[in-house]
Amino acid sequence: MNRRLLFACLCGILSVSCTGLKNEGADLRITYEDFQEVKELVARPIGLDSLIWKPVQLQMFGTALGLVNIGTEKLVQLLDVDSCTKLCEHISVGQGPDEMVVPRFVENDGSSVVLSDMMLSVVRKYTLSDFLASTNPTATEEVRLSRRPSGEVHLLDDGYVAPAYNGSYLMYVYGSKGELRDSIGQYPSVEDPLSDVEKIEMFTFSLATNFRNRVAVFYNWADIIDFYDADGKLLRRVRGPEGFVSRYKEVHNGQVVTAMADKNRREAYYGARAVGDEVWVTFNGKYTEAEDYSSLIQRIFVFSWDGIPKRILNLDEGIGAFAVDSSRRIIYGVSDTPEFHILSFTY
Repeated sequence: MNRRLLFACLCGILSVSCTGLKNEGADLRITYEDFQEVKELVARPIGLDSLIWKPVQLQMFGTALGLVNIGTEKLVQLLDVDSCTKLCEHISVGQGPDEMVVPRFVENDGSSVVLSDMMLSVVRKYTLSDFLASTNPTATEEVRLSRRPSGEVHLLDDGYVAPAYNGSYLMYVYGSKGELRDSIGQYPSVEDPLSDVEKIEMFTFSLATNFRNRVAVFYNWADIIDFYDADGKLLRRVRGPEGFVSRYKEVHNGQVVTAMADKNRREAYYGARAVGDEVWVTFNGKYTEAEDYSSLIQRIFVFSWDGIPKRILNLDEGIGAFAVDSSRRIIYGVSDTPEFHILSFTY
């Protein structure tokens, strides 16, 4: 055998044996050294502690910070971070016309308040001025999604995209009226065959879009990112920086079929946000059974929408959900240690 060919074969075998992943044509394998810049950021507390409850999602609306809370009478708040005052709070738990069960912001440019509810399969749009001023804001538009999503809904072109709990594809693409346009997305390949439930649990993911023609899929238990266009074409699969996939095994309990993680499970990417011509995402990398494990993450990775690594932002305190005020270059992040509060980082 040709010596160069033998070397290439050995490299391919080693790559599969170390990560359990097959090489694929659109792959870009990255390391920490591929990021163009590393910044160290210092947390600054802001005086919103008495106004918040248990925020699980943040979004910027100009200089106002939007929060989705759990366990409160009104689930959605907008706060003025400069004066540390509450601007408004709306959306009670329920299934009525002005209620939601699991509201989440549909990320946008902050010019309007768009909320989705995966339990009700609905998207509602409010003008920002009415949401701020009215005691009972009225949605200017309501869209009923024809298929129930399994996660947060995102803008894509003139419609929407959301996770689909399915072993054959990753996402539903909806039209502007909520009609199903397509089912897109390819699960990463592994060396061993997987059942549908193993595949779904092993490759749970978070989504982000640039609102127009790019979708980024960030896997929670494997350090893999997929970049798609609006038609569902896989443009690039980014692997790294450490090269791991957490394994799941199908388990039967009577008629119930689930998948359980093995003891070497590691957290990867969570909570992606669109920030202009970039996409930002937190990266953990720790084993969930490790003594130093925390769900509060101290690294944000920044990529272009073409999947090129740009910056690493190291935070001196860990955060969960976050939002970015790009006009003032401030990151806002949620911490629950020792109690729920909001931290800010100037970048």
